[in-house]
Order: sequence, then structure tokens, then C-alpha cells
Amino acid sequence: MNISRLDTFIVVGFLILVQGTGAVAGFWLPAIAPEVADDVGLNASLIAYPVLILYIFAMISSLFAGGFVTRFGAWRTSQLALFLIGISHLMFMGGSLFLIALGSMILGWAYGMITPPASHLLSKVVTQKNRNLIFSIRFTGVPIGGVLAGIFAPQLALEFGWQQSMLFSVAVAAALCLAMQPFRSQWDSDRSSNVTLLRNPLTDLKLVWRLTSLRWVALYGMCMGAVQTTLTTYTVTMLVEDIGYSLVLAGLGLSVIQFSSIFGRVTWGWVADKINNGRLALMVIALIGTICAVMTITLSPQWPPVLVFSLCFVFGIAGMGWNGVYASEIVRLSPKNDVSKTTGASFFITFSGVFIGPLLFSAGYSIVGAYNITFFLTIIIALLAMFFISNCAWLEFLNFWKCINDLKLNENSKN
Repeated sequence: MNISRLDTFIVVGFLILVQGTGAVAGFWLPAIAPEVADDVGLNASLIAYPVLILYIFAMISSLFAGGFVTRFGAWRTSQLALFLIGISHLMFMGGSLFLIALGSMILGWAYGMITPPASHLLSKVVTQKNRNLIFSIRFTGVPIGGVLAGIFAPQLALEFGWQQSMLFSVAVAAALCLAMQPFRSQWDSDRSSNVTLLRNPLTDLKLVWRLTSLRWVALYGMCMGAVQTTLTTYTVTMLVEDIGYSLVLAGLGLSVIQFSSIFGRVTWGWVADKINNGRLALMVIALIGTICAVMTITLSPQWPPVLVFSLCFVFGIAGMGWNGVYASEIVRLSPKNDVSKTTGASFFITFSGVFIGPLLFSAGYSIVGAYNITFFLTIIIALLAMFFISNCAWLEFLNFWKCINDLKLNENSKN
């Protein structure tokens, strides 16, 4: 299949839009939490539970996404994810606790089905020279979607009501799903209709675990997923309660992290391609994340705001900038015909870190009583990420050295 620059642009463009739509949908409910809580009679802090449900179902669906990609094609699977996003927000509009919980399950299932088909499609259009950059550009859809949700969700909820505001995501998902249809036959030509759709979900996990290098990369993703979610979950609270910032000023710190992550994802992808070593880039990212976590422990009200926001900027580059290079490494290490399956299984492991990280941080805070000191846990997790990716690099070096020695032995035997 000959791939033109226009083909690459179309695929990457649509995948950014799909990822961004998923992010907008995921961030929409938390962005209007006070309005929703007042209407359904809940404390706004309990809006965390729908987010928890979302990630649990994203973990589960990521294990089944590979089967959907093989059966229906990666393009159709992406359209299905968009369809489910629209259905989930229609559920939210019902306004009852049951429908909000059901909508969170559907949205989580959709979210887990976004990345595996994207990796499958990107593996067709990238080259060795631009793989990390293209994957990283695609992952900018997450922070961009978060920023858009933060801008539009509160305004639309106040103007039209929180339930009616959900129609924004429904309309965007429906329009994008229809816009993708003309390209479906071109990009789903490798689908196989006779493949069993629902397989043993542990099969793909076993495949990842059996491929040792891929296992270490997946464990790296689990650790960095924990770092990322902890950073986005507790930054505002830490700046308000430990540093004494106003809610508006603390929110600005989180915005800095989100914006810097867009810059970080593209930059790390470019760096990884330039040095032709994604593993080294991931190692440096974890190292910078560790240093930022150490600096966070020393935060105090005496720090000038410019230094606090500078730390937020660098922490965002590292703590939220790793995703594209990580997904690219998964594709590089995967068997060619199993990209969507290994991606789904690897992101199951990643989502487990996203799920567990904030829980560990909350438990740590209950012991020490200060958010900045609790970031000591983030140091440990980031160091673990460095350890895992170092193991992957060392293993590949040993395999390379073994190949060199085998070639020498073959030459000697011929002589």
C-alpha cells in the first residue's frame, strides 16, 4: 500500500480529532461538577466516582479492542468509539445517578477503544524517521481536549443548563463519525470478518508479558500513568492548601501543566526521532519527572509564583509528555500483525497505574498530612519507571550483542 503525505495527514488529523473528542467527553462532567452535584443532590467531590468508573471500563475495553480492530477494522472501531461517546452523553442528560453511572461505563468503554485502533492505523503511515513524532502529535488530542472542555463546558452549562450542554459532545462525535465514513474502505481493507470478536481477554496480556522488552515498556507506562494522574488530580488542591494560593491562581498552575504537556509531547517525539532512541527519551522523561517531584517536596508559601509556575511547566513536559513516545515504542516492539492487541493490553497496564496512583497518593496524604510531602511517593514511582525502561534498554543491548557474536561465529565457521 503506497502512502502519500496526504494519506498521512488525513489519518493523523482524524485520529487527533477522535482523541480530542474522547478527552472533551471525559473532562466535560468534572468541569461542571458543581452544577451537576447541585442538581442531583450530591457533594461535588463525589463526581470523582464517575471518573473512576470511566477508567475501570477503559481498562476492560482496551483488552477487547484488538478483536474489534481485527474484525471490523481500525477505522470502524474508531467510529464505534465516537458513537459510544455520543450515547454516553445522552445518558448523562437523563440526570439520574443511575444514568450518570451507566453513561460513565459506556464512556469508559469508548475511551479504551480509542488508542488500539489509532496505533494500528499509525503503524501503516509512519516511517522509522518520524514514528515517535507522529505518535506524539496524535496524543496532543488529550490535553487539547482537556483545555477545550475547561473553556466550553462551564460556559455552556451556565448558559443552557448542564444537561443541554452535553449535546456539544454528542454533536461533535456524530459529525466526526460521519466525516470519517468516506475513508473507511481505504483504511479497513485489512479487516477479517471471520475472526472471533470476543476472545479471552488474558490472551493479549500474556502476549505482552511473554515479549520481555514490551513487558518492561508496559510497566513503565503503568508508573508514568500514576505520575500523570497524580499530578493532574492533586496540583490545584496542593497549591491551595499547602501554598495558600487562591482557587483561580491554583487553577492557572494546572492550566500551565496542560499547555506544557502539548509542547512536551511534540518535543519528546521530535527528540526521540532525532536520536533514534525512544527508550533513552523515556528514561530522560522519567528522570526529569523525578527531579520535579523532589522540587515539589520543597514547595512553600515563600516560593515566588514565577518559580511555582515554572515548576508546573517542566513537570507538565515530563509528567504528561511521555505518552506518544511510549505508544510508539509499543508499536516498534510488537509483532506486525498484533499491534492493536499489544497496544490494548499495554494500555490496560497503563490504566491500572492511572487508577492506582491517586489512591496511593490519597493514602499517603492521610499519613503525612501535606500534599507536597506526599509527592515523595511520586519520586519512588518515577524511579521505578526509570528502572523498568532501563531494563528494556539493557535487554535490547544484550540481544544486539548476541546477534553480533552469532554473526562472528558464522563467519569463523565459514572460514
